[in-house]
Amino acid sequence: MTRFAAPRPVAAFLLAAGWAIAGAQTTTPAKPTRPANPAAAAAKPAAAAEGKTAAFGTGTGKLLTRDELRACINQQEGLVTRRAEVEAGRAPMDREKEALVQEQEALKAERVKVDGVRQTVSDLSARYKAYGEKVEAWNARAKAVQERSGSAADRERAELERDRAELQKTQTQLEAERTQLGDNSQQTVSAFNARAAALDQRAADWNQRNAKLSESARAVNAEREAWAAACADRRYREDDEIAIRRGQ
Repeated sequence: MTRFAAPRPVAAFLLAAGWAIAGAQTTTPAKPTRPANPAAAAAKPAAAAEGKTAAFGTGTGKLLTRDELRACINQQEGLVTRRAEVEAGRAPMDREKEALVQEQEALKAERVKVDGVRQTVSDLSARYKAYGEKVEAWNARAKAVQERSGSAADRERAELERDRAELQKTQTQLEAERTQLGDNSQQTVSAFNARAAALDQRAADWNQRNAKLSESARAVNAEREAWAAACADRRYREDDEIAIRRGQ
């Protein structure tokens, strides 16, 4: 019978859902003074221009453009959908695998019975063959003794009669055993073979579908890694997100 590999586990992934808020603040000095840190002072107008920002993760990366943010959001939503599809497909596959394993175990128990029937049929066939060979030998002896006469020939004819009686007894016993086996033995073996072949086909089909599902899980994980590299730690303007959610 076909052996399914145990299914490869569907690797789960977690989409980053945290928001890191970085608010920009400005102060108005009582009177103009030269800033102690010109670089820091120059960064304030840029932060103010960015407006209120958020991030998918830590927000350590550079600011996303609106088009980049749209692509990240779309990819994230697609990942959530495909991950749900993969997880939804795993449960019925596991249930089907359990049913296949149970049927395989049931077939193992039935195989013991079928193997016993096969052995009985094989033994009976071997005995029939031996019986046939003895009949051929008896016929040859009987034909040869017909052409002879005398006391020796008479003794051999008497021996042939005793052997004929034993052969008839053996034939009667063999016929009784064959009748006891009947056609049910062949039907039992044929039914078992058909059931085993059908189970093999179901197992092969399950293995193909399980491999496809595992490949889908690997593809989702690979895309999740790509999304993380491109989007996970990037900041974006909240106004851009609002506009994207509105379809702009």
